[in-house]
Amino acid sequence: MKGLLISLSGARPEILDKCPTERGKFEGIGGAVLITSGLAALSMWFALSTAVGVNPVLAVVPAVLWGLAILTLDRWLVTSMPADGARRWRFALPRVAMALLLGFVVSTPLVLQIFHSEIDAQITEIKQHRADDFLRRQQNGVLGKQIASLRTQVAAQQKVIDSGGDIALDPATDPRVKSLTAERDKAQQDATARYKEWQCQLYGGPNCPRKGDGPLAQASKRAYDSAQATVNDLNDQIDQRKRQLSASDDSSKRFRVEQAREALPQLKQQLGTAQRRQADLQRAFDAENKADGGLLIRLQALNEASGEDFTLNSARFLLFLLFLLIECLPVTVKLMQKPGNYERILAIAARREYRDARDSLNPVPGPREESAGTVRDIWLRGRTEPPAEPASEPPAERRPTSVQEIWGRTGPAAPEPGEPGPVNGATRYDRPAETDDHLSPDDTALREMDDPDDVLAGDGPETSGRVQLYPENDDY
Repeated sequence: MKGLLISLSGARPEILDKCPTERGKFEGIGGAVLITSGLAALSMWFALSTAVGVNPVLAVVPAVLWGLAILTLDRWLVTSMPADGARRWRFALPRVAMALLLGFVVSTPLVLQIFHSEIDAQITEIKQHRADDFLRRQQNGVLGKQIASLRTQVAAQQKVIDSGGDIALDPATDPRVKSLTAERDKAQQDATARYKEWQCQLYGGPNCPRKGDGPLAQASKRAYDSAQATVNDLNDQIDQRKRQLSASDDSSKRFRVEQAREALPQLKQQLGTAQRRQADLQRAFDAENKADGGLLIRLQALNEASGEDFTLNSARFLLFLLFLLIECLPVTVKLMQKPGNYERILAIAARREYRDARDSLNPVPGPREESAGTVRDIWLRGRTEPPAEPASEPPAERRPTSVQEIWGRTGPAAPEPGEPGPVNGATRYDRPAETDDHLSPDDTALREMDDPDDVLAGDGPETSGRVQLYPENDDY
């Protein structure tokens, strides 16, 4: 399990083996990535099973795939963030924004699932409001007004038939009166236009440059008289129809009954057609309204329910922040941690990888297989290799290595430590008679130097005498 958490954190195991104390930190990061991916999968399962209506068993596969996608994104967000430096926050801000966006997407279905009962109750109320609005539009629309008018006409015709013609019909609802009135209005407009044209020919106007009672004026007058005669004829028909509808004699009653029996089937047919159209629209709306249980209406229901209740709104906000914080946990944990040994060793390994790649792409001329290695390798090899075989030839004469030997060969022996010094406070330089002519201050300094053989003597894996050996490293 620990190996899985470390793998989810994006840490390199070979680097982490060199700093075991850093394992706990990266196990925590991997745990945060695992928790967020698990919540993402659960959130997707809730969204598919409740909002979309997918079978709960079939919703498992896309939910798992969504969780793996969130896991991959969170792992990339964590590994791509710099551990330290001035660029850390600059590079972290886009990743934090992405984490917030993922948190919004993932946390919303979880909040909807928690307030499931309140949302269902609010959805029922929303659908009822929609049905009432649709019915109101149907009644006040063109189709609704047509149905209302047809119902009134059918009822009036039925009353005439039932009363044997005693009940007078309303001329405003009589189809014959309506059609005659429409024809009369059209003829009246034509007569008005003819009259204006006749007056233009008589008295002049924009389209009549020559005025007077000439041939054009006479033709316009005849056209006007014909149109006006049509209007008068239609008015007579309308008046006659109205008298027939309101007369109380037996012939008028029989006429009204016959007219009602003739018009009633046609009115019923028109009413049935209009009602079927309205019923089709109602069924389509009811089916759509009933099937509407998706994510959008659930969000709308949650907003309406929480907007009216302060307690519900506060609980919703706190739960949303909680899930959002959990979804942003990997990036948050990464930002809160300080760089440690892992980051330092990783930087060294990165530089070494770069150097090796550079050397492989730009090789140095000459053999490299038999390279002696670094200074440290040469030093350690000399301490571990067995002594060389004795030479068959006699060894060459040993060259002097110490200052004492060189002094002994090139001049008189150095004075012993117990040699008496100058007398009466005089120095060697003040009394040249007591010193050799070739001596100088430099000779004195040479005599006071330590023997190099004594300096190089010593044991230990990292030191030799007073000389400290450091491993080869670019940092030194």
